[in-house]
Amino acid sequence: MTPRKELFVSIRNQLKTIPSLEIVDLYRAQFENNKLPNIFTGALIRINKIDWECMTEQNQEGQVNIDILFYCKDGWMDQHQKTTDPNFGLTEIDIIDDIAEKLQFLKGEQFKELHLISDETLEQSESGIMSYVISFKTMIYRKLNNQYPHKRKLTITT
Repeated sequence: MTPRKELFVSIRNQLKTIPSLEIVDLYRAQFENNKLPNIFTGALIRINKIDWECMTEQNQEGQVNIDILFYCKDGWMDQHQKTTDPNFGLTEIDIIDDIAEKLQFLKGEQFKELHLISDETLEQSESGIMSYVISFKTMIYRKLNNQYPHKRKLTITT
Protein backbone atom coordinates (compact mmCIF):
# COMPACT_ATOMS: atom_id res chain seq x y z
CA MET A 1 0.00 0.00 0.00
CA THR A 2 1.35 3.44 -0.85
CA PRO A 3 1.91 5.98 1.93
CA ARG A 4 -0.83 8.25 0.58
CA LYS A 5 -3.30 5.36 0.50
CA GLU A 6 -2.37 4.20 4.01
CA LEU A 7 -2.80 7.75 5.26
CA PHE A 8 -6.26 8.07 3.68
CA VAL A 9 -7.47 4.65 4.86
CA SER A 10 -6.23 5.23 8.43
CA ILE A 11 -7.91 8.64 8.63
CA ARG A 12 -11.13 7.33 7.07
CA ASN A 13 -11.29 4.43 9.54
CA GLN A 14 -10.86 6.80 12.49
CA LEU A 15 -13.49 9.25 11.22
CA LYS A 16 -16.00 6.45 10.62
CA THR A 17 -16.02 5.85 14.38
CA ILE A 18 -17.73 9.23 14.86
CA PRO A 19 -21.46 8.38 14.72
CA SER A 20 -22.49 11.95 13.82
CA LEU A 21 -20.75 11.76 10.45
CA GLU A 22 -22.98 10.35 7.76
CA ILE A 23 -20.37 10.27 5.01
CA VAL A 24 -16.57 10.04 5.13
CA ASP A 25 -14.82 10.06 1.76
CA LEU A 26 -11.86 11.32 -0.25
CA TYR A 27 -12.31 14.93 -1.33
CA ARG A 28 -13.52 15.08 -4.94
CA ALA A 29 -15.45 18.38 -4.77
CA GLN A 30 -18.63 16.46 -3.88
CA PHE A 31 -20.22 19.37 -2.04
CA GLU A 32 -19.32 22.13 -4.47
CA ASN A 33 -22.07 24.31 -5.95
CA ASN A 34 -23.89 24.33 -2.59
CA LYS A 35 -25.10 20.74 -2.86
CA LEU A 36 -25.16 18.47 0.16
CA PRO A 37 -26.39 15.12 -1.17
CA ASN A 38 -29.30 14.04 1.09
CA ILE A 39 -27.21 14.13 4.24
CA PHE A 40 -26.79 16.51 7.14
CA THR A 41 -23.10 15.94 7.96
CA GLY A 42 -20.08 14.87 5.95
CA ALA A 43 -16.29 14.83 6.25
CA LEU A 44 -14.05 14.80 3.20
CA ILE A 45 -10.34 14.02 3.39
CA ARG A 46 -8.02 16.13 1.23
CA ILE A 47 -4.37 15.13 1.09
CA ASN A 48 -2.52 18.20 -0.12
CA LYS A 49 0.81 18.55 -1.91
CA ILE A 50 3.61 16.36 -0.58
CA ASP A 51 7.09 17.88 -0.45
CA TRP A 52 9.40 14.89 -1.01
CA GLU A 53 13.09 14.71 -0.16
CA CYS A 54 15.43 11.96 -1.34
CA MET A 55 17.25 9.93 1.26
CA THR A 56 19.83 7.16 0.96
CA GLU A 57 19.05 3.73 -0.51
CA GLN A 58 16.09 4.92 -2.64
CA ASN A 59 14.11 6.05 0.39
CA GLN A 60 12.08 9.23 0.43
CA GLU A 61 10.43 11.23 3.17
CA GLY A 62 7.83 13.88 2.65
CA GLN A 63 5.98 16.48 4.63
CA VAL A 64 2.26 16.66 3.96
CA ASN A 65 -0.71 18.63 5.21
CA ILE A 66 -4.10 16.94 5.36
CA ASP A 67 -7.39 18.83 5.43
CA ILE A 68 -10.61 17.42 6.81
CA LEU A 69 -13.42 19.38 5.19
CA PHE A 70 -16.43 19.09 7.47
CA TYR A 71 -19.83 20.04 6.05
CA CYS A 72 -23.14 20.31 7.83
CA LYS A 73 -26.47 21.95 7.23
CA ASP A 74 -26.87 25.03 9.40
CA GLY A 75 -29.15 24.32 12.34
CA TRP A 76 -29.65 20.74 11.22
CA MET A 77 -30.54 19.47 14.68
CA ASP A 78 -33.40 21.92 15.14
CA GLN A 79 -34.63 22.75 11.64
CA HIS A 80 -34.24 19.46 9.82
CA GLN A 81 -34.74 16.79 12.42
CA LYS A 82 -37.64 18.60 14.15
CA THR A 83 -35.87 18.28 17.49
CA THR A 84 -34.50 20.80 19.89
CA ASP A 85 -30.74 21.10 20.06
CA PRO A 86 -29.67 21.52 23.69
CA ASN A 87 -26.40 23.02 22.44
CA PHE A 88 -28.08 26.04 20.83
CA GLY A 89 -27.33 24.87 17.30
CA LEU A 90 -23.63 24.42 18.00
CA THR A 91 -23.43 20.65 17.72
CA GLU A 92 -21.05 21.03 14.79
CA ILE A 93 -18.44 22.43 17.19
CA ASP A 94 -18.61 19.17 19.16
CA ILE A 95 -18.10 17.22 15.93
CA ILE A 96 -15.07 19.36 15.03
CA ASP A 97 -13.61 18.59 18.46
CA ASP A 98 -14.36 14.87 17.94
CA ILE A 99 -12.51 14.95 14.61
CA ALA A 100 -9.48 16.60 16.24
CA GLU A 101 -9.46 14.06 19.09
CA LYS A 102 -9.73 11.05 16.78
CA LEU A 103 -6.91 12.16 14.47
CA GLN A 104 -4.43 13.84 16.81
CA PHE A 105 -1.41 11.51 17.20
CA LEU A 106 -2.76 8.93 14.72
CA LYS A 107 0.19 7.13 13.10
CA GLY A 108 0.80 4.30 10.69
CA GLU A 109 3.57 2.17 9.26
CA GLN A 110 4.48 4.74 6.60
CA PHE A 111 3.57 7.98 8.37
CA LYS A 112 4.40 9.59 11.70
CA GLU A 113 1.89 11.01 14.16
CA LEU A 114 -0.64 13.51 12.84
CA HIS A 115 -0.55 16.91 14.53
CA LEU A 116 -3.41 19.40 14.46
CA ILE A 117 -2.16 22.68 13.00
CA SER A 118 -5.34 24.69 12.43
CA ASP A 119 -9.10 24.72 12.17
CA GLU A 120 -11.10 27.32 10.36
CA THR A 121 -14.72 28.21 9.71
CA LEU A 122 -15.49 28.85 6.07
CA GLU A 123 -18.38 30.85 4.69
CA GLN A 124 -21.94 29.61 4.95
CA SER A 125 -23.42 28.91 1.54
CA GLU A 126 -26.76 30.20 0.31
CA SER A 127 -28.30 26.76 0.78
CA GLY A 128 -27.44 26.73 4.50
CA ILE A 129 -24.36 24.51 4.28
CA MET A 130 -21.72 25.34 6.87
CA SER A 131 -18.16 24.26 6.13
CA TYR A 132 -15.08 23.94 8.28
CA VAL A 133 -11.47 22.93 7.59
CA ILE A 134 -9.49 21.01 10.21
CA SER A 135 -5.82 20.71 9.16
CA PHE A 136 -3.12 18.29 10.26
CA LYS A 137 0.49 17.72 9.26
CA THR A 138 2.74 14.67 9.26
CA MET A 139 5.83 13.09 7.71
CA ILE A 140 5.40 10.16 5.34
CA TYR A 141 7.96 7.67 4.06
CA ARG A 142 8.35 5.44 1.04
CA LYS A 143 10.93 3.31 -0.72
CA LEU A 144 11.27 3.67 -4.45
CA ASN A 145 12.24 0.95 -6.90
CA ASN A 146 15.79 -0.18 -6.41
CA GLN A 147 18.05 1.63 -8.83
CA TYR A 148 20.38 -1.37 -8.89
CA PRO A 149 18.07 -4.41 -8.74
CA HIS A 150 20.59 -6.99 -9.92
CA LYS A 151 23.56 -7.92 -7.83
CA ARG A 152 26.66 -8.66 -9.79
CA LYS A 153 29.44 -10.90 -8.74
CA LEU A 154 32.86 -9.39 -8.94
CA THR A 155 35.92 -11.47 -9.43
CA ILE A 156 39.34 -10.13 -8.81
CA THR A 157 42.16 -11.50 -10.88
CA THR A 158 45.74 -11.06 -9.87
